[in-house]
Amino acid sequence: MASKKIPDKALKELQNLLGENNASADPGLLEVYSYMNSLESAIIGLWWVSPVAVTLPSTVEEIQGVIKICRKHNLKIKAHSAAWGVWALACTSDVVILDLRRMTGLLDVRKDDGYVVIEPYCTSGEQQVEIMKYGLNSHVNGAGPNACILSSATSLQGSGGTSMSMSNSERNCLGVEFVTTEGEIVYFGSPGTPNAGYFCGDGPGPSLRGMMRGAIGNFGGQGVYTKCGAKCYPWYYEPFDCNGQAPFFEAKELPFYEIRTALWYDYEPECDALYRIGEAELTDYCARLAAGAYEGVVSTTNEEYRSIEESGIMRNMLPKGAWTLTVAGSCQEELDARIKVLEHIVEDTGGICIDVRDMGMDAYQAIFQTTIRGCYIFKAAFMPAGAMGCFMPMSYETIDNMWKVNIGVNDDIKKDLLANESIANDGYDNNYCSLDEHGHFGHIESPFQVDFWEPKEECMSGMVVGAMQGVKKHIPILYSPMTVDPPKLMNYALYLGKIQKLIDPSKTMDSLFGSVFGLMQSIEDIDELETMGEQPQTVA
Repeated sequence: MASKKIPDKALKELQNLLGENNASADPGLLEVYSYMNSLESAIIGLWWVSPVAVTLPSTVEEIQGVIKICRKHNLKIKAHSAAWGVWALACTSDVVILDLRRMTGLLDVRKDDGYVVIEPYCTSGEQQVEIMKYGLNSHVNGAGPNACILSSATSLQGSGGTSMSMSNSERNCLGVEFVTTEGEIVYFGSPGTPNAGYFCGDGPGPSLRGMMRGAIGNFGGQGVYTKCGAKCYPWYYEPFDCNGQAPFFEAKELPFYEIRTALWYDYEPECDALYRIGEAELTDYCARLAAGAYEGVVSTTNEEYRSIEESGIMRNMLPKGAWTLTVAGSCQEELDARIKVLEHIVEDTGGICIDVRDMGMDAYQAIFQTTIRGCYIFKAAFMPAGAMGCFMPMSYETIDNMWKVNIGVNDDIKKDLLANESIANDGYDNNYCSLDEHGHFGHIESPFQVDFWEPKEECMSGMVVGAMQGVKKHIPILYSPMTVDPPKLMNYALYLGKIQKLIDPSKTMDSLFGSVFGLMQSIEDIDELETMGEQPQTVA
């Protein structure tokens, strides 16, 4: 239940603006918006902070109106799209949620220019279905096709298996439109020039996208992002279509397209192989799942999951997890050559390369759907406990550091928590990784499953210990570089805190950085930011 109530006059003004069905302070509804069963909800348990009201604006003008009403009545604002983590919910009191689910548009497809213009609640799955009709494709981040592109492009992080060939959501972000905390519409890059479109996110001068994002993003603390251009990539096939039922949809196989699973029994040669695979630019999709995750992918029920787990099939076959790798060619000769090079690299480093068809057609179809649309990574994360979190540190790192540092820290923490029955047993090594842009860098996170209704299960200790170990070993925590010098801790986050203080001095936004990271260090010295040469273009 909300600890405070919205003033009756403020609620009436919101309802007059949006309609009674799109602005509410009903206690039952507020409870819905204070629950989250994914990601960092595991820090605090089931319930987060309740907002005082929930609004569903459908246009930029309505967002402007909500902001102005909230400022008038000294209320804070938190905007979200698909709401994948607790940062999308209220972090403090007196918060009005802007749920942007009515802004679902894929507004423009620029086939010749290779980008689309999208609103906040256009999911990556919806976007991909439409743009394939134009011969285009787009990156689907690891959260899956139900997640929204704009939020990960502007405000958070968006890596996944297709990052190898189609980069990350944040690096695909082009022009941006957002509403400031004073209710003004601001454009970054080309949208601020009449008739220029959304093809570019920066103009001359300092990078405003850098100011917008920092390292992992601003968590919605700077304003409300309402449109963005998103870079697309070529799709050389017919629109992807499938029949049947989840998780084993039946999709027509693509010509000159193969899927391989590669695994190693030691991290050292695995690192060597991944460097070589990236440098050879062989794969379009490249991500690692562990045995426990595979069990979740191919299970249709928790009973079936438990049966597969108890059989030990996956865990005996994939003791250190495995990489899913896709290879495509313009003709059979090119495909054969690329497969031959991939198999040589894997075998030369002591690994095993498996044709996914040899795992059975059900498994093939599930993995096939994942490589195209990212369908089942989130399914693996939530079965069977229904809630998940990630140990700290979770970060971008070089391939060597992902294995030789991050995995060691996370595995030790997980081993202790499993022994104490503090988390659900989903397999000892369940680290998820993906690589970026045919290079030497990648994303690693260590998910765990937790059933909050089990009295012994908790995971706060794992989060704290992981963060402390990360500081000691100089591992980026939440992608922010760490040092042993306290004034320099999480410097990206601190700079975002400074920027948010400059943009939002009245603290209209319910900012995670303002309420958490801002406690780490004073952010009074904002003079250097005020001297930035380029200012965003603004329209009334």
